[in-house]
Amino acid sequence: MTFDGAKLDHGHKLIRNVGFLGDRTMVNGTLDPYVTVQDELVRLRLLNASTARIYTFGLDDGRAFRQIASDGGLLEAPHTTSRLRLSPGERAEVVVRMQPGERRVLRSSPLDAGPDFWNQRFGGGDDSFDVMQLRAEPTLRPSAELPGALVASPLPTGEDAARSRFFELKMSGINGRKMDMSRVDETVSRGTAETWTLRNDEGMPHNFHVHDVQFRILDVNGAAPPPPLRGPKDTVLIPSGSTVRIALRFDGPADPDTRYMYHCHLLCHEDKGMMGQFVVVQPGRPAAAAPKPPPASGPHQH
Repeated sequence: MTFDGAKLDHGHKLIRNVGFLGDRTMVNGTLDPYVTVQDELVRLRLLNASTARIYTFGLDDGRAFRQIASDGGLLEAPHTTSRLRLSPGERAEVVVRMQPGERRVLRSSPLDAGPDFWNQRFGGGDDSFDVMQLRAEPTLRPSAELPGALVASPLPTGEDAARSRFFELKMSGINGRKMDMSRVDETVSRGTAETWTLRNDEGMPHNFHVHDVQFRILDVNGAAPPPPLRGPKDTVLIPSGSTVRIALRFDGPADPDTRYMYHCHLLCHEDKGMMGQFVVVQPGRPAAAAPKPPPASGPHQH
């Protein structure tokens, strides 16, 4: 694969089980990026669009900032922190207070996600690098303080769950099965809530992304989720040795022919088969029959 004459390397090196890790970081397609800040408070929308790398975001001077949103919307209240971890596909919004004329760097610190020594060492867990510079103007426009409360959560609580499901995450597949386009793995009823339990025992990080819904994280290893994980989510990191339980409600259109996916968002892992399919149907209806695969292309077919 090439881009403007440059070759993009997606090779999977020995012991690097998370997938390809590059040695340069781009923000919005820009190398060595910076942003000019004109207000005392700057709001940053962070999206981890990397194929494998997990970031632990913080500022170079260790100052605190406020997280106000996660993947799918606002938290119930701002959360003050100095570090924020995002795996591929996860998003967050943070608010940083700047001083006139100063320059600060958004940096990624070493990862603490429970991998064994080899996956930590060769999976980017020990890496630290600059992501983007914030350059404040000599004079900044005043900014109002953030409110103490944001929005009430509309997410399901799990108390009215009609069904529970379990998903074991492994590189070899989810619940022991590799992705198969001809197979529907789960059928859910429109208008119902469910709880899904996600388990990773493989010694390397995985994460879990669900199409079509935003979910609530109920607990992490049996304990209440930390504040960064209490907002609307559709992607969650599952460190090795961890169990995460989520609550979902399927209120979207019901169509037995429309398939949604759940998968690990580390590209190498989903490419190896860490994906599954589900359909949303009216209560009591089955999923549609799987379509026949297209015929194999012969030497004269295109």
